[in-house]
Parts: sequence; C-alpha cells; structure tokens
Amino acid sequence: MAAQAGFQQDFPSTIDIPLAGTPLQRGTGTIDQRSVNVLYEIHVNPITGGKTFYAIKRPGLANSTQPPAGAATGRGLYAWGATGKIYSVFNNKIYSGTTDLTVTLAASTGRVWFTESGAGSSAQILVVSDGTDSYHITTSDVATQIDEADDAQYPTPNLGPVFFYDDYIFQAKSNGEIWNTEPDTFTSWVGTNFKSAGMYGDDLEAIARLKDMVVAFGKASLEFFFNNGTANSPLLRIPANAMQLGMATRNSLAQAGDTLVWVAEAPGQGDGGRQVWAIEASRNGSRISTPVIERFLNAEGSSISSCTAWMESVAGHMIYVLNLSSANRTFVYDFTSKSWTEWSAITAIKFPGIAATSLNGTVYVQDASNGRIYTLLPTTYQDSGSNFTVTIQTDKYDFGTPMAKFQHGFWLIGDNTTSTINVSEADDDYTTFNTARTIDMTTTRKYLGMGGMFFQRAYQITYTQNAALRLEKMVLGIDVGNG
Repeated sequence: MAAQAGFQQDFPSTIDIPLAGTPLQRGTGTIDQRSVNVLYEIHVNPITGGKTFYAIKRPGLANSTQPPAGAATGRGLYAWGATGKIYSVFNNKIYSGTTDLTVTLAASTGRVWFTESGAGSSAQILVVSDGTDSYHITTSDVATQIDEADDAQYPTPNLGPVFFYDDYIFQAKSNGEIWNTEPDTFTSWVGTNFKSAGMYGDDLEAIARLKDMVVAFGKASLEFFFNNGTANSPLLRIPANAMQLGMATRNSLAQAGDTLVWVAEAPGQGDGGRQVWAIEASRNGSRISTPVIERFLNAEGSSISSCTAWMESVAGHMIYVLNLSSANRTFVYDFTSKSWTEWSAITAIKFPGIAATSLNGTVYVQDASNGRIYTLLPTTYQDSGSNFTVTIQTDKYDFGTPMAKFQHGFWLIGDNTTSTINVSEADDDYTTFNTARTIDMTTTRKYLGMGGMFFQRAYQITYTQNAALRLEKMVLGIDVGNG
C-alpha cells in the first residue's frame, strides 16, 4: 500500500503487537494496559524453541445443582473424597450437598476452614472451623460441635485454619500456640498439647501444612516445624528456615498441592511492603506479585482483612484468585504462564467466587453474595447463561518517535470463531476511545482497515460472545510523518 501523503514508509510497514501483558495501571484506576477475563497459554515451537503467548477466554460459570434453598452468604466449600460430596457453609449452617446438617455455627459471616483425617485413620472425619469452634462430620453426615462446653481444653477462640497431619488435627491461637489433638482421636484436646511459635515475638496469623512440615505465619515472620515424635506436641522448630516475612491476613491464604500462596507483609521491600508470595515443599519462597499488584494491595489499608482467595487447577492452569474488597477488583495469577490478569463478573468488576474446590476433575466455585455454587468449566463461555466481556487494553504506542503516524492497516491474528470482535482506539491517554469497529472473526483475513493519523495510540479489544476466543497479536500497518 502506498504511503499516505506527507508520510513515508522508511519505517517498518507492519508492526506486531503481542496481546499478552502484565497490568500497567497508574494508581488504582482502570486505564493503561490490562487484560480482563482471559488466561494466557504458551506454545513452544518444537524447532526453534521460541514461545508464542495466546490470550484465551477464561472458563465460564455454570449453575450447579448444589445450593440449598434460601442460601445467602457463602463462606466456604470442600470436596470430601470419602463421601464424594460437596460440603459448604452458608450463613451459619453446614450443608452436605443440599442437606442441612442441623448444627448452628457461632457466626454467620467470615471465612470457614476445612480439613479431613487421613484415610487410614480409625475414624474418618471432616472438620469445619469458623475461627471460634470446630464442627466434626462423619462419613454418614452426622455433625457435632466441639467447643469448651464439650472439651474444657479445646483451644478457643482459634485462628480458623485447621489441618490434619500425621494422625493429629492442628489448630492455633493468636498468642502463638499451635495446638494438636491426641493422636488418632481428633476430638480430644489436652491442655499441654501445644507448641509456641514466636521466634520473632510477633502474633500468629495462620498455620498451614506444607507436605511434611507445619508452617506458622506470624504478622512479621514465617517459621517451619516438623514432626519429631515427642510427647504432647510433636512439633520441633527448624530455626534455619525461619524468615522475617509476615502475613497481612489469613484470608489471603490459599493452597493447591505443595504450594502455599498468601499476601505477605514485607517491610522495607517495595512500596508499603505488601506482596504476594508463594512457597513450595522445598521451603523456597518467591515473590510473585508485580509493582502494580502491590500498589493495589497497599491501597487496601485495613480492608485487606476482608479479601478472599482461592487456588485451583482449571483447564491445565494453576491459578491463584485474589478478591480485593476496597478496590472491588479480582486479580488472578496463573502459575502456568507466570502472569497476572483480571477477572470480572457480568455486572461487576469483581469476580463473584469466594472459595473453590474440585471433585472428580470438576472445579466448583462458591458465590460470596448469595452462596450459589457454580462449576467453572473451560467449555462454558458464559456466566450463569449470560455473556461476560473479555477486554484487552494495550499500552500506549508512539513507535519510538514523536512524529505523526498514519495507520494504514490493522489485522488481528487469532482463531476463527462464529462471531465478531470490537476494536477501538484512544489517542488522548485513554480519555476517549472512538466508536468501536467490528472485525468478522469467521474470516481468514481479520482486517479492520485504515485508522487515521495519531501521535500516540492505545487499543482496546472487547469480545462479548457465547463462544471460545484465542488471540495471538495485532499487526499494524504504520507510516511515519516526513516532516
């Protein structure tokens, strides 16, 4: 194509713009580079070893048959393999599927925690902890409450996180005490059966099991323990692995397999000190958040305690989903592509899921507001039967020169679908996007045509169809002014 009058083509005639990129928002707004309701997949060329990133539409939410009638606030759910059922907490009630187990929790709000005894235990039970008391469920769905009235030495109030490890149930108190039951009894607590964390003298925020270790998260520290087989508490500290890296809130803690993820307090490390960290069974921890994500974390202030998080493998992607209360945003870290994106709902900018679990290869997600339970499926392209919007907003491009540019072509490289996609441009620092133009995604040549003159331009791609989507890049035809 000939150059527009006043422009020259000594500049590369076409330029490739990848559609994969980390969030680049200034402040905590919604301008600048961002990707909403996508995941990134990586294709490795078997000949060259080169990597190609594709932006794909996230899995959709399909209504499940699990929610009980009249459910409201969702507080947590768990798939128990021993029974093959989904257990959930709505308001102050525990349900097995849609069956009310007829115990009443002390509180109607706040996250609950689950654990199960090992399959080789004398009595398999499921434990639900609400941060004050615990509730034990048998494989025949008989639920009983355990508190100080039942066992005077039960550790209450506790922190909520609860787990099974080497024939013990462990719970903790904020004063640093990590309590355990008598071995293989799970309902018997003895006043001397605890180990105190606090190598650095800070309050305890949460505990978790990481393979053959117990991890104690303080507000400003991280400690590791292993089972030494001693009386009372079997735990022995591993001093060499302790870290001065704390936890901002236990509600950010999520686990999948041998990986723990949380929002850390790391004073002196970045702006404000809050970061997202991941730690694996090797006890090697790493910071996975970016400066932009950390800006949102620090802006939460005390509202960080109201965040929620969960972690599951979906369509081959291990994801950490973090819902922020004050920002009303959901950020998703994909361990497979090592990238951050955003997820949103149909009518809200925050994804509705508060908790997730998986059973027989299917991921279930619980809605925080109404307790509804969905399945999260890569073959579902809607949320509850309604279309949601994929948005890819690019960085601003001046192509290395302050001279005027003329866009003589726009091509979108991606898979054919049964529908269309919209593209708009902003030449004024994201203030005004022009009226979107439509690309027919059913054709081989996904061409938009000329785009006029500009100095610096950002692009916005939106897709709201009930169909899959996979995009690789934009290809721009650009001429540069010769003045």
